[in-house]
Amino acid sequence: MKYLRSLALLAALAAPVALALPAQAAFDGPGAKTAAGGFEGPVSGVMADTVAKAVTLGDDSPVVLTGNIVSQVAGSKDKFTFKDSTGEVRVEIDRKVFAGRTVTPKDTVRIMGKVDKDFGKDVKIDAKALEILK
Repeated sequence: MKYLRSLALLAALAAPVALALPAQAAFDGPGAKTAAGGFEGPVSGVMADTVAKAVTLGDDSPVVLTGNIVSQVAGSKDKFTFKDSTGEVRVEIDRKVFAGRTVTPKDTVRIMGKVDKDFGKDVKIDAKALEILK
């Protein structure tokens, strides 16, 4: 009986496997043409919309902040200082989040991300998306 089960298992492993891969809707990177459209309106589930509120929240709390990236932290490729009318906070923005776009301190941006609170360290925001506002 064990021999038959082993043969059945080997036959199953040797059979061709069909993989289902998700379709890629669009490429959002340098040189990409972004399609117009999508939802424009309030975001639900966000726990803070200002720096002052964000720094009081717990780790991994979702935030959407609107303001300016005023400087880059010396010696870092992905750490910046973000400022809104209520204060400043450190934000970590990976290059892929910039998606080839250039942002200056004069640009108003919306950052969607999560609070990153490590014991004994300053609060920072881990940016998951960035939108340049007009």
